[in-house]
Amino acid sequence: MVRELKFKMPIALMTSSLLMLPLDGIASEAIESEIDLSFRYRVELVSQDGIAEDAEASTLRTRATIKTKWRPKLDSVIEFDDVTEIGMDDFNSGQGTSPTRGQFPVVADPEGTEVNQAYIRYSGDSAKFALGRQRILIGNQRFVGGVGWRQNEQTYDSFTVNSGAGEFKYSYAYVYNVNRIFGESVPAGDHQHNTHLVNVDYKIGKGKFSGYYFAIDNEDAVGLSNNTFGIRYQGKAGDFGYIFEYASQSDAGDNPNDYKANYYHIDGNYNTGNFSVGAGIEVLGGDQTGGQGFTTSLATLHKFQGWADVFLGTPTAGIEDFYIKGGFKLAGADIKLFYHDFSTDEGGVDLGSEFDLVVTKKFNKHWAGLFKLADFSSDNASYASRDKMWFMLTYQL
Repeated sequence: MVRELKFKMPIALMTSSLLMLPLDGIASEAIESEIDLSFRYRVELVSQDGIAEDAEASTLRTRATIKTKWRPKLDSVIEFDDVTEIGMDDFNSGQGTSPTRGQFPVVADPEGTEVNQAYIRYSGDSAKFALGRQRILIGNQRFVGGVGWRQNEQTYDSFTVNSGAGEFKYSYAYVYNVNRIFGESVPAGDHQHNTHLVNVDYKIGKGKFSGYYFAIDNEDAVGLSNNTFGIRYQGKAGDFGYIFEYASQSDAGDNPNDYKANYYHIDGNYNTGNFSVGAGIEVLGGDQTGGQGFTTSLATLHKFQGWADVFLGTPTAGIEDFYIKGGFKLAGADIKLFYHDFSTDEGGVDLGSEFDLVVTKKFNKHWAGLFKLADFSSDNASYASRDKMWFMLTYQL
């Protein structure tokens, strides 16, 4: 199969700028390059109430990353991803990427070959500056992340600054385009932005205090534009770890909704190394009068509120997720279990519950395997019950 490899204008401009660098200084120094190659094969099976057919997806992601050091403080990265269906293709890859397969549940891994990253970076004595297509992973990725679970990663055409001194770290990003998981062949795959992301971390003893401000102006999906202020503290006392987080959000840009909503997260975890147990509550507030709930459109959403991906969008009444979790090691494998109970923030309406399980094992420095399942059950007509199962094998050269 031959695919068209697409370059958007910001990438071309960045490449041209790189080629115009003075070569007299570079020629006198050795240029170092390395290539990383990895493969990730995955089978995903989905059974969902209300959809007659079950989804069966078998996909392989091939990734090649070229890293070049031009000068001691100047480097670049260009990374290519290819997602190919192998065998089973009875699934809807979402957002119009598979128009003849709408009878199946969604498995959001469309085929395609794209530039995943392409940026140039200058590393100064106290700060790093990067321009181009790149990953932006802030904190635990609850608000800004790469959606790394999906075969096609979310990356950002952006200018970034990362700085730090001692216990203090600061990051800033100006984002002008978000390359979403659906690829560039459909409108939903690219969202133009005029977005500013600011995050500050400060270590205090065994804990870390974070403050953030995200001014998201999505010019292609204006309902996702908002301003978010938040603070987070993650600490540890012996074998006990805890998280406290609060954020406030309101509409911004051309968002047609006039809303305000809050976010709360409290988590406690006891971990001895081979065994862990914990519980927490996460609330994405609602504003039914304003017409929108707390929105995290740039997040790695699969990490939160259950792996069945039922709540990728927040209901206008908000959502409250009470969860318990546990984990242990067995025969060299890591096993983790979660139970979630979901209800609306406003009104306390029951939305359903979910059980999640994941088993991961690293066989050697090259090979790793994963088995994962999610079982979501609901009597609420708005949220269909569903089961999902994954088998995954990765190889890193």
